[in-house]
Amino acid sequence: MRSLDSPSDEEVAEYVDELLKKRLGLSDTVAAQIGRYESSVRKDEAVPASELEQILRLVGRRTDAALVFADGGRRAAKRALERLPGLTTWSASSLPGPLRRRAGFRGVRSASRDVFGTVLARDGKQAVASLDIDVAVRATPDGAACGFYGAGLAELLRQLVDFEGTVMHSACRARGDKTCEWRTSPNPERRS
Repeated sequence: MRSLDSPSDEEVAEYVDELLKKRLGLSDTVAAQIGRYESSVRKDEAVPASELEQILRLVGRRTDAALVFADGGRRAAKRALERLPGLTTWSASSLPGPLRRRAGFRGVRSASRDVFGTVLARDGKQAVASLDIDVAVRATPDGAACGFYGAGLAELLRQLVDFEGTVMHSACRARGDKTCEWRTSPNPERRS
C-alpha cells in the first residue's frame, strides 16, 4: 500500500502533506504497523491470522483493492523466495531440464505452504494450490482478497519454474466452494 500511495513527485508531497497523511498507506498509524511487519519479516516471524485478516479487510475497502492485492502477493512471493535455501534456487535455475523443473516445483510447494498457507499439488499437467483457511473470505466476503494468494502463487511459479501461463481462481469459498483453489494453465513446466 505504501508503495502505491507514495507520491511520484516530491514537490507535490510538500503542498499536499495534509492529504497524504490521511491516505491509507502514508498515515502515521499504518507507517508504524508497516515498520512492525518489516521487523517481523527480518526476524522470520509470521503475521498472526487475525492481523492478516484485518489488513486484507482494510485493503478490500480501497477502490484499487485488486491492484494492491496483486502487488502484495508478488511482494510476499519475492520475500518467500529469499527464505528458500540457496541450493533450491540454484537447482531451479541451473540443473538440466527435468531436474530443474522438479527442484523448482518443490521450491514453489515449500514457499507457498510456508508463506501463503496453501497446499500445492499436481493434477495432470496443471499445478493446483488450495487454501483451507477462510481468512481471505472473512476479510472480503466477495473473495477479492483471494487475488493476493493467486498473484503470490503466479510469482513463485514464474521465478522457480519459468511459468508463463495464467493462474485461475477455479474455486472460492466466497462462491460457496469447500476451499479456495487456484489452477495453472497452461502447463507450469514450459522450460526445456
